[in-house]
Parts: sequence; C-alpha cells; structure tokens
Amino acid sequence: MEEMVSIFHALSKSLERIHKESCEEVSVVQSSILYEISLLRAPSMQEVAEEIGMDITTFSRQIATLVKKEFVFRKPHEGDRRIHIVSLTEKGEVTVESINVIIAAKLENAFVSMNDFERAIVTQSMHVLNQKLVAQSYGK
Repeated sequence: MEEMVSIFHALSKSLERIHKESCEEVSVVQSSILYEISLLRAPSMQEVAEEIGMDITTFSRQIATLVKKEFVFRKPHEGDRRIHIVSLTEKGEVTVESINVIIAAKLENAFVSMNDFERAIVTQSMHVLNQKLVAQSYGK
C-alpha cells in the first residue's frame, strides 16, 4: 500500500506541474473552473462548485475574479434570481482551448516513448481508476 501512496503523490505532483505550466492568465483552480463550465450547458454556480468539490463561498470569489478578467459571464436565472448561471466568454473559450492544447501536448510527450500497447494499457487503466474513484466518492 505504501507504494500506491507514493505513486499517488508523485503522479499528483507531476499532473499539477503540467497543469500549472499550461496556465498563463489564470490559476490552476481557475483553469479547472473554466474547464468544468466548458463541459456543462448553462450551469448554475452551485452545479460547477459541486463538480469541482469547492464550497460555494470560495467558488463565488473565484467566479468574481474570472468575471473581472472577462473569462466568464454570470447572470441571474430567469426563473429564480437567487440562482446564477455561468458561461464562458469568447476569451474564456479561447483560454480553455489553449490550456487543453498545452496539456495534451505535454501528455503526448510523456506517451511518446511508449508503444501502442503500453499507451492503450495506461490510458485504459487511468480511465478505470478514475471511474472507481468517482464511484467511491459518490458512495456507489
């Protein structure tokens, strides 16, 4: 089990470094928020906060910063003005795409020395591990 914990921490640090190096205009947390908004269709602030596992107060501060930097629009829900809907601006969309391209290139560079079989095994294993971790966090 110690080996798994060691691998977990090493992998976390490596992925965090890749993410950080990919973000010029935003923090890693803000990048994650932008990415989640890009995946969802007209999400509420609460939905995005829950997706990334952040409390709504901290999330609200991050959204305020992203609105100020012109990466995100925030508007009240038509049916319930207590709910705010968030969406990416054009600048936000371009930033998400740019970050995704850089991350993909860095990951591709890590995979370049692997043969097709190794790449498939690592990719499939990471997918299965993620599914199990998500299911575990939702108590399934």
